[in-house]
Amino acid sequence: MRNIVPCWILLALVARMPEARAEDAPRPPAPAQAPPAEVIETLPERVIPPPRQALGPSSGGEERTLLPLRAETPTLEVPYATAVLDASEVRERRNVRSLPDSLLRLPSTVVQKTGPGQASPFLRGFTGYHNLLLLDGVRLNNSTFRSGPNQYWSTVDAYTVDRLEVARGPHSVLWGSDAVGGSVYVVPRQRTCFACGTHANAALLVRHATAEEATFVRVEVEGNRNRLGWLGGITWKDHGTLESGAGPLPNTAYDEVCGDLRLDWQLGGGRTLTLAWQHVDQDDVPRTHSTVYSVPFEGTSVGSELRRDLDQERDLAYVRYAWDDAGGPFPSGHALVSWQQQSERQVRERTGNRLDTSGFTVNTLGVAVQLDRPTRWGTLSVGADAWHDEVDSFRDNYVAGAWQSSDIQGPLGDDARYDLLGLYAQQHLVHGCWEAWAGLRLTHAAADASRVDDPRVAGSNPATPGNVIAVEDDWTALVGSLRALCHAGQGWNLYGGISQAFRAPSLSDLTAFETTSVVEVPAPGLDPDRYVALELGTKVERRNASASASLWTTRLQDTIIRSPTGALVGGVPEVRKDNVGDGWVWGLEVEGAWRFARAWTALGNLWWMDGEVDQFDASQQEVRGNFDRLPPLTSLLALRYEPAGGRLWAQAEWVHAGTADRLSLQNQADTQRIPPGGTPGYDLLNVRAGYRLTGRSDLLLAVENVGDVDYRIHGSGQNEPGRNIVLGLDLRF
Repeated sequence: MRNIVPCWILLALVARMPEARAEDAPRPPAPAQAPPAEVIETLPERVIPPPRQALGPSSGGEERTLLPLRAETPTLEVPYATAVLDASEVRERRNVRSLPDSLLRLPSTVVQKTGPGQASPFLRGFTGYHNLLLLDGVRLNNSTFRSGPNQYWSTVDAYTVDRLEVARGPHSVLWGSDAVGGSVYVVPRQRTCFACGTHANAALLVRHATAEEATFVRVEVEGNRNRLGWLGGITWKDHGTLESGAGPLPNTAYDEVCGDLRLDWQLGGGRTLTLAWQHVDQDDVPRTHSTVYSVPFEGTSVGSELRRDLDQERDLAYVRYAWDDAGGPFPSGHALVSWQQQSERQVRERTGNRLDTSGFTVNTLGVAVQLDRPTRWGTLSVGADAWHDEVDSFRDNYVAGAWQSSDIQGPLGDDARYDLLGLYAQQHLVHGCWEAWAGLRLTHAAADASRVDDPRVAGSNPATPGNVIAVEDDWTALVGSLRALCHAGQGWNLYGGISQAFRAPSLSDLTAFETTSVVEVPAPGLDPDRYVALELGTKVERRNASASASLWTTRLQDTIIRSPTGALVGGVPEVRKDNVGDGWVWGLEVEGAWRFARAWTALGNLWWMDGEVDQFDASQQEVRGNFDRLPPLTSLLALRYEPAGGRLWAQAEWVHAGTADRLSLQNQADTQRIPPGGTPGYDLLNVRAGYRLTGRSDLLLAVENVGDVDYRIHGSGQNEPGRNIVLGLDLRF
């Protein structure tokens, strides 16, 4: 904790740093003359807030975000801890492998990887269905999501991202269930030029990484015909065998193909009609740590399965109608209708010539509307949303290639439905130097699964009397949020607030019958999770420096906890699910950036969290233990060279993570992923550079993990790549 003190001192110094005075600025030349080039070169540039500065270029202009308040707002004036990553940061500066990898190096964020293609972000200690991912306002989350790490965020193609917005902390009032640890909003790439006539452009993006043995190719076309614009592309991804710092990691290769198309029609009068489609197909994505091919790390155990591969498909189509400054009682707003299908099929091959295939398909229909109205106090936003899931699930068993039986259900209850309905309102208030946002949401959730395996009856044979049951339940809750921001000085804001979050039991909670890192059985009769979060923070932005800090805590009440029973099923720990999880988690985040010379910027962050929660031990006694997968003290320091108007940029970064040894009972039982005593810490050096070939094309180079360190992110089922040379080419025509 001693390392935190200097960061607070730096933050205080930045807050007290005076603005440049008029008499200190260079005198302008006579009106008839152009400013001399040497004067222009010496003018200091504005540094954008640290969440963006930490990962992206120092571009001018005011950074804005939509996610936290459901309205485009400068990040400096948002009463939440946020980060905004634009397309250049995701595609060029980071040149990432997957969407979750885009979030690496952000405060209070850990990207756990069960396997290649199965990455799951932890935001302020929460993962799985406790974090919400939105695709242009459409929920990726549905009732099949698990509580622990899941692979679904990896089904979003990172190279379709125009802007990635991250807001840490609860956002259930505006966005509904699941927004507990944090929310991420993906703004897809779209046509922004609508010049008269017909215009077309094309792009080619190529990425190759040596330690990942991976090659990506994306072909993209865009254009417009007067006010009708289009943008679409196809991405091919060949993921090869990973090479860690200690050598190859077998059984880590898979293939992926993605496609997307978006049409935007500018109707005039601030009105826009959007039609969009996305498709992702992943084949034979391995869950290596469960198999005999896993490579032990610091004492982890080896799996027993001969094969465990996952196929995934996702299709999304939606229509959005938006208006702005259109007059009437609600001059701004939008309406959205979406359809999304997510399918997964898992193949598990075990000893004794046994093989089983299982999976499910979930179809989600969504409808959402928001209306915005200026009032004498500020802006009133009201809205409603509805999401309906239809789920089919299966499991077939084979011996020596011959079908033997079909179970009652697959990973989830079969012939199931789930509804999530919400009404919300938020009033923005302005008084003097103060701003406040007060909001309420009424949520109703209902689950209905017709075919569920009764855990009290042995076996999964549907012909066994009493072995097929139905699960039906519903819940209603009202949650609120109150946030305030004080303009303490020019470029300096203080903020704080209290936010509630509510998460109704999902089909995964109620009906899951599957083996992941644990063995789950159906648990009807669960109650909702409830959370209350408190946060205090500050943001400072000066001409050549910026900083932010946040102190936060989240209180848990009746949280559904998975506790080990002490029994093993096929070598995997069995768990029970109960609403026993009262507890807390808290943390501190500090980040900043300082341009100390015309072309040089130093930046970094440091964060820490801790927490405890009630759970059952192996003797079924309720105990208070560590929060699940608590990360260690983590920091980032970086130095960037980027001359104004230059073609070359370069950055070196040092990443430090301490030993993760504060283990929950479930972590201690997860011997395939977490070493005995915890996950060792590590120090990494990464170097990145880019060169602008033409006005719109870039050559990219990175050497990640320069020291070839053999390391693992806490809770992951595989180690990260060793020394990894990443080459990229982004050509635009």
